[in-house]
Amino acid sequence: MLRIVSIVCALLAPILSWADPILIGIHARSTYMRATVQVTEGAMDVYAGDSILISIKKGQTADITASSSKVSIFFQGKNYSGHSKLEGRTSSLTEFKLIPSGQKTSARFYTGDLIAQPIDGRLQLVNRIEVENYVAGVIEAEGGAGHQMEYYKVQAVISRTYALNNLKRHQQLGFDLCDATHCQVYQGRPRHESQAETATRATEDIVIVDPEIKLITATFHSNCGGQTNNAEDVWSKPVSYLVGRKDTFCTRMDQAFWTKTIAKSTWNEYLRNNKVNYENLASQDGVFLVNNPQTLYWIDSSAYIPLRKMREDLKLRSTKFTVTHQGDQVILRGRGFGHGVGLCQEGAIRMAQLGFNYTDIITYYYKDIHLVSREMLWFFEE
Repeated sequence: MLRIVSIVCALLAPILSWADPILIGIHARSTYMRATVQVTEGAMDVYAGDSILISIKKGQTADITASSSKVSIFFQGKNYSGHSKLEGRTSSLTEFKLIPSGQKTSARFYTGDLIAQPIDGRLQLVNRIEVENYVAGVIEAEGGAGHQMEYYKVQAVISRTYALNNLKRHQQLGFDLCDATHCQVYQGRPRHESQAETATRATEDIVIVDPEIKLITATFHSNCGGQTNNAEDVWSKPVSYLVGRKDTFCTRMDQAFWTKTIAKSTWNEYLRNNKVNYENLASQDGVFLVNNPQTLYWIDSSAYIPLRKMREDLKLRSTKFTVTHQGDQVILRGRGFGHGVGLCQEGAIRMAQLGFNYTDIITYYYKDIHLVSREMLWFFEE
């Protein structure tokens, strides 16, 4: 059974370091050299070291540029150049818009502070933000708009848990987490789903822990295709709370099934490149899957391809598929979208539609876990 653990105020200790703001790398994998920042609410004071250079007010813009080992900012006709790092510090009422030069992306709006510095010949931007504000942004970016409040509460709890369990993942680059799928998708302050911030407040500080009261690896994916996977079937190492289970909730959702058509010549070449050299193989139909675990595209003891490799190479939505040959084409018909471990987002969405609350949904997908306040975890480590 789920246990939401509470501790009386008399037992409170100093807040853990992870209660501090976190650092998120913005467009962390991009190579741009210039970005425009516009303050849309409040003001931003830009510092170089301990000295304030400029104050950007509501409606004003500035251009930030990296060159060699220095970063500069151009504001109201004057260029402030030759700095190793710039920090745009804000208040809780400030919002700013960020537009990277040359990027095929719409402007994003952020709260918190903005740190700019050169790295490897490009401009690195970092958003220093409170954890709960970050979680609200992740909810919209990862969960989309138009769902039930209980689903957004689920996304809030798992996104918060994932973030806090992966702090310092990119420490060598100068930030904690990136804003891409490598960590969690984060595109700034929610702009289209007002319930994202409401769900964050409703679940504030709640995280998921295992029986030893350690933060879990709160993995999630779009759709499991009717069956979630054991952790060891995807990443080789078993995890007690990441255990596969049948999931009937996601099977009628948008990402439950997929089809991909590949030219037979391309398919044959792919098989040959992976040392599958049977002349008659290309004419065979069949399901070359071990039902559980689903790890190999299996022909015989000397001819097989890891399904994870096939998914990456062929850009498939999942590793659950069948193969059919039709004339000069090979048809791959699959189930699900993603690695299939942990929480199935579309399954969770359907459960919320059916009236399940967020705690029921979380415990459905993660085995033998508890929900606790992150500020209380110190107590269990004593």
